[in-house]
Amino acid sequence: MKSGMQVEIWRVARIGLDDRVAMERLYRTYYEGAPEETFQHDLAEKDLAIVLRDAEGVRGFSTLKCLDVEDVRVVFSGDTVVDAACRNQTGLAGAFGHVMARLAAADDPRTPYWFLICKGARTYRFLPTFFTRYVPGAQTDEELTGLLHRIAARLYPHAFNPRTGVLHFGAGKDRLKDDVLRMDAESRRFRTLNPGWRTGDELACLAPLAMENLNRLGRRVIADVSPVWML
Repeated sequence: MKSGMQVEIWRVARIGLDDRVAMERLYRTYYEGAPEETFQHDLAEKDLAIVLRDAEGVRGFSTLKCLDVEDVRVVFSGDTVVDAACRNQTGLAGAFGHVMARLAAADDPRTPYWFLICKGARTYRFLPTFFTRYVPGAQTDEELTGLLHRIAARLYPHAFNPRTGVLHFGAGKDRLKDDVLRMDAESRRFRTLNPGWRTGDELACLAPLAMENLNRLGRRVIADVSPVWML
């Protein structure tokens, strides 16, 4: 992890105005197309935020909402942004693992599922980098794909296309200003699955949030990160 980087897990209601402004400033550095009020409205709807901070201030964040979709425990990822100068570190992924571990330890026998909608390949690559079972991926998993479609259709009935697995929101939706066109297999797979990513289309994805679904790197990253809980 980048030297001097502090990893924090906040309850969104506790985040102060200065940090909210810094988060939005960082978001608008890398995304465009959203109305001015959208970011703060979306942030207020989330439960938790993972924040990366160093001496220069907020350098990255990811927002999370915990909800039930019918009988399924779902952790939904909202906006995720990391400053380009700070991307070669694992604080965000490690902190997410700590959130996952806390959910697993909660008094609820149901396995939670991570539901994320990906605007770019960088976010999608979290799945193959840290998990063994996820969709969509190189392997077919009809059971998990069926659950993904059920969740996506319930949360985004007017945007989700079950034939493609992509959400299309049309005008007024944010989109990446740019994205490094990595040529690894997983980045190419993302662009094949979501050919409209440049215009703001998002790929719906799902993974079980269980410790046994983490690969070796995922377990190591969690062990290497000690977040500060701000609940």
